[in-house]
Amino acid sequence: MMKLLLALLITALLAGCAAPPAGKDIAVKTIEGSTHTYIESEKIDRFLVNKPEAFKQFDKVILFATQFDKLTISAKADKKMAANWNDSNWKEMDAICQQLDDFAQKIFSDHGDFVPVTRGDEDVLAIQFSLIDFMPYAARYENSGASTVGAQTNNAGIGQITVRGVLANAKTGELVAVIEDTLEVNARNSSNGNLAAMQDGNNKAAQNLAWRTTFRRFIDNLHAQLLTLKQGNIKQSSIYQGNMVR
Repeated sequence: MMKLLLALLITALLAGCAAPPAGKDIAVKTIEGSTHTYIESEKIDRFLVNKPEAFKQFDKVILFATQFDKLTISAKADKKMAANWNDSNWKEMDAICQQLDDFAQKIFSDHGDFVPVTRGDEDVLAIQFSLIDFMPYAARYENSGASTVGAQTNNAGIGQITVRGVLANAKTGELVAVIEDTLEVNARNSSNGNLAAMQDGNNKAAQNLAWRTTFRRFIDNLHAQLLTLKQGNIKQSSIYQGNMVR
């Protein structure tokens, strides 16, 4: 009986001292004629990095305010829809950007893997987002026939927004990565069930919810990808053949 107890104790101690599971392998592709490499990301559409191993040094982030000064309406957009969104004023666009900034602060704070700070250091990753391209599917709520309430709905959502992120060492200013992600702006979430049956309202509350839900998905995905880069194993693969960040 004593031998059995001793064997169980040794087994338990060995299990407690076991090495942590290995990080996920990360495929990194070289880009012909460029010093950057391309991360095969399951979370973000385009992810160009300078030195993939640099992500392992970051434990904190500085999150700068989202910019929209370079935002353009897609050339493929309906002319009336493009004119409608081009009438947006600074206050409207700033409110949309604030949704992204709020979720960035909240999600990074809640997870705790990259703690938001206000001063740069070697372990601090600086991040700034910019809205760069928008393909509208629906008019702004001011012009949709409904203000704060309304029954109008559509299945397509508000449109497609492309977000660019520039990531840098907050102390040295060295570029770490440039990302781009094109997002469907809608209030749908895969956990809600049948997406085909869901609709987005054209009133103010519904459009705000669509922006918030979309930006939350984006920040959740980005945080997950950064954590994978921090904990994972870099594996050099083939030459990248796709379209680079514009």
